[in-house]
Amino acid sequence: MSSLARSIEDAAKQFANTLKHMVEVNTICISLYDQSMINRVIYAYNRNENVVTTGMIMPTLQTSVTIEPQHVTSIIDIPNIMEDERTATSELTKCCKASSLKSITIYKPESYVPIGSFNLIHSSPFQLSQAQQEMLTSMSSLLGYMIELEKASVTDSLTGLYNRRYLTHLCNSGSDKLYSVLFIDIDDFKEVNDQFGHDTGDALLLEIAGRLKQNVRKSDVLIRYGGDEFLICFQHLAQDQDMKFVSDKIEHSLREPYTINGQSINIYASVGISSKQGGGSTLRELISDADQSMYTVKNNEKNQ
Repeated sequence: MSSLARSIEDAAKQFANTLKHMVEVNTICISLYDQSMINRVIYAYNRNENVVTTGMIMPTLQTSVTIEPQHVTSIIDIPNIMEDERTATSELTKCCKASSLKSITIYKPESYVPIGSFNLIHSSPFQLSQAQQEMLTSMSSLLGYMIELEKASVTDSLTGLYNRRYLTHLCNSGSDKLYSVLFIDIDDFKEVNDQFGHDTGDALLLEIAGRLKQNVRKSDVLIRYGGDEFLICFQHLAQDQDMKFVSDKIEHSLREPYTINGQSINIYASVGISSKQGGGSTLRELISDADQSMYTVKNNEKNQ
């Protein structure tokens, strides 16, 4: 688990611990949408039996991505989750049966894009005071801002890809996932900046990032490592032939011509591969191996 995930979960725990002293309900849980847009619990407080657990899928109650402010329901009240079509077949109902639910959506700041929810669950219908409602609304807004700030700290401002700070989190997390690594360097990128200007160079980097996104899975980690260097950490792609196939596919995609501001630009990329089947190497070692492999490829191309 990355430090990003841990810090948000810690914040969720603190919010839930505050709410449990203010609201007498059986369960308080906080959920966030994952990369597959599934609303999963990241922290749950159960006052009695352990009915809601981390990772459980919560029902999506606010589905609109772009909605007008007047159509936003501050707190969604469902007296019986077994009788409401939005929750009747949910994983929550299987665990909590005929419970009452009050939920407030966590939105991306300054937009109405749902990114998660605060959820209060009790065995019978319950009411919230005005002060409790205001506290819940404030907490959801604050957590939304915290999530966006955390994301901004670990993403590249130009491309939106993860940055080296996130890579540090990943290396320090002690993840047991089996990674394979591609190290990508754009050849002669400086010439693009010199010939067409830095604005065109930035636009080209955006196009490159877009093509890389199209060739990786949601479970893979795509990082802008440096100015014109990119890193891809593939999870559970350990077979060398699979890595070679993906590497060739990405390299071919990057070589397709780009049209930016009416200019046709052709680039080439040097790609290094590092894959250690069966573990035994840290992610840092795999990155270093892929980096060395990339420079070997680049030097061989220059000598041809």
